[in-house]
Amino acid sequence: MNHQNIILIGMAATGKSTLGRRLARRLGWAFVDTDLLMEAWWGAPLQQIRDHLGLEAFVQAEAQQIQRVHLSQCVIATGGSVVYSEAAMAHLRGQGHIVYIQSSFETISHRLTNPTSRGLAIGPGQTLKDLYDERAPLYARYAQLTVDTDGATPDQSCSAIILGLSRTTQDEP
Repeated sequence: MNHQNIILIGMAATGKSTLGRRLARRLGWAFVDTDLLMEAWWGAPLQQIRDHLGLEAFVQAEAQQIQRVHLSQCVIATGGSVVYSEAAMAHLRGQGHIVYIQSSFETISHRLTNPTSRGLAIGPGQTLKDLYDERAPLYARYAQLTVDTDGATPDQSCSAIILGLSRTTQDEP
């Protein structure tokens, strides 16, 4: 595997941060969670930032934060709404390999016991299912690799990422 970054995208509660930490450890790379970068930049928890800025400005702030990231040999877990910004996704594509961490809606809704406290970029009147249905095609569009984590352990998912990316990078010119 070459020495670019691995960027994990997907809905909240799919395990991006958990997998990111494990994957980074296995590769001997650093781990960066862009939600934590947002919190550090703004000096507040993600939900407070979201509440303060409103939905559109929050999505823009997340995209701007992503575009400030210039790293090497890192596993990067992104906020779920990053796929709303073509500029942020183009920047990430230039930074490494994009992996969609996919889980079923049932798995996500089971894990997200209180979605209103997670800083989700969810619009007024929009349900978690609406958000899932809206974002799933965007994640699939930007991903170079999709790893379904339903029924898999974190170690199995990490192995699937490593194997999938090794195959993907062999196919590159």
